[in-house]
Amino acid sequence: MRIAYLLLFCCFGQLYGQSFKLSGNWSGIITDSLFTKSHPALLQIKGINGHATGIFRIETSEGFCQYEVTGAYKKKKHFILTSSAKALSESKGFNSLPFEFAFHYDDSSEYVVGTLHSPGSAFHRFKLYLEWDESPYILNQENSLSNIGAQAMAHRLKLNIPAKSKRMKELARFQFVPIYFEVDRFEIDSSYFPYLEKLTRILNSHSDLRLKIIGHTDADGSDEYNILLSKNRANAIFQHIMTLGISSDRMIFEFQGESKPAESNENERGKQRNRRVEFAFI
Repeated sequence: MRIAYLLLFCCFGQLYGQSFKLSGNWSGIITDSLFTKSHPALLQIKGINGHATGIFRIETSEGFCQYEVTGAYKKKKHFILTSSAKALSESKGFNSLPFEFAFHYDDSSEYVVGTLHSPGSAFHRFKLYLEWDESPYILNQENSLSNIGAQAMAHRLKLNIPAKSKRMKELARFQFVPIYFEVDRFEIDSSYFPYLEKLTRILNSHSDLRLKIIGHTDADGSDEYNILLSKNRANAIFQHIMTLGISSDRMIFEFQGESKPAESNENERGKQRNRRVEFAFI
């Protein structure tokens, strides 16, 4: 599993480590300010010699609309896109109106963020959040974008989770850190809280990841006592991460007692390093 993740990191590192690329698919949502009305959106765009052309599509439960968009730019990361006067195609009764929005690429989140201006439209002043998307799309007369994906993206945005490209970079850089404990104790030292919040952010950013939590002890005490102590340590971490919003079905915990020391139990430093909880993605 670890080898698979390393290969994944390398693949995404090559893909997302490149300089900003304008042309291609940008998928995401159009939403109100509270993320209570979020709908799938897709921008297929091509930029050549300071001129951008493309297709912009919105889908709702009532159907879809699809417009041609154009815009001139001096900087690829910020310019205005204006729609055609009429939709290229739309569902019967959709009744969309022409619009414009700023294509603004935010370096910190790696989302394209904009506000749709379409007076009289149901989407007037709705926000746009788009992220780079390698997926192929065939647009036809039926809804083809994922509403489930749109709702998941809205949830991530409410948690201030960045775009997929940024999340993959964060995952590639993330390193597990053992949580150490005092003698005979399973309370979590508050100095580890920021790290556990960071770990929680990674889990929130990658819904396909699950977490294994493994408790350990030093060799002092009986085997039975140390099994229970390591269980309590792992469970303390498990419960704390649950309070940060991760559901129990995304985690498991194991308890090894003194059976798998990280260092020798013949000295105090080694014992201190063995009183720990470790992690693994599964």
